[in-house]
Amino acid sequence: METDRSDVEALVAVNDPLLAPLIRTGGASAEIERLIVSVAHPLTEKILSRYTGSAGLIRRCDADDIAATIDLRLVGKLRAVAHSPGDAIQGLAKYVSALTYNAVNDHLRKNAPERARLKGRLRYALRHDPRLAIWPTPHGLACGLAGWRGRESALFVIPEPLRSRRPAFDDTHPATALFDIFRVVQEPIAFDTIIGYFAAIWHVTEPLTRETAALVHHEVAADDRIERRQYLAALWREIRELRPRQRKALLLNLRDGMKVNIVSLLVLTGVARFDDVAEALEMTAEQLAKIWHDLPLDDLRIGEILKVTRQQVINLRKSARHRLARRVSR
Repeated sequence: METDRSDVEALVAVNDPLLAPLIRTGGASAEIERLIVSVAHPLTEKILSRYTGSAGLIRRCDADDIAATIDLRLVGKLRAVAHSPGDAIQGLAKYVSALTYNAVNDHLRKNAPERARLKGRLRYALRHDPRLAIWPTPHGLACGLAGWRGRESALFVIPEPLRSRRPAFDDTHPATALFDIFRVVQEPIAFDTIIGYFAAIWHVTEPLTRETAALVHHEVAADDRIERRQYLAALWREIRELRPRQRKALLLNLRDGMKVNIVSLLVLTGVARFDDVAEALEMTAEQLAKIWHDLPLDDLRIGEILKVTRQQVINLRKSARHRLARRVSR
């Protein structure tokens, strides 16, 4: 049964104008695809790139899964929009942003509980301390001093002096720490950026799984007395000192017998940024992103990248491991 024309126009009136063609065609699949490709995908990718880039919080393959989940949810919502006033979307971009951030938060809560706990503490302080505020902007949540509430611009990178000096903000009083940093910066800061900053200076990392801990021990025979993160930091420093081809042969195949990827562990624990790994491999971030979900690579593929034989790859990696075993165990 066809929808009455007046009902159609009533639906158009309560929805984002971008959705008018969708509603007038009764939810045609072609219109749904157009909206997802032209509106949703660019916005979703922009948001996800903040987590897959230098922050290294989400692996590229996981980001792809998140994007696919968002697509499925959005398809269902758009089909409903074409027929139900109760499913109206007044701002499509805002709705897609919320959908994406919710999916990211679900992923991080499941896979990064310590960071999620820190996020909750900071959000509570921003909402309950009268000196502070957190508010939505077209680019995501921003935070700062209460008098700044409503500003649309926010910093996505902490200024260099604060990144290099890493002042000793007290992690037992997050509201005071937030107030102090805002007084220094004198500008609103994106909420995700402030989370990443305090996660770094307060050493908020996720506990290693039993398999990963065993892997790290197997690869480089770490002394049990050295804390995991300190050891990984020492390992990373030594890897960066290797000769370029040794470094690449090792990093592209840094694993145990179960093929667990230690490179992702370096990023997830905050020891190395995604961009740092790309630099060590003499790749761009985009080139590394293309192979990230395939790591660790087999020797034939590494040989293709390095333009050497498979046996040369094995020899390079063996030399790299011998050097690491000598230097990291000192």
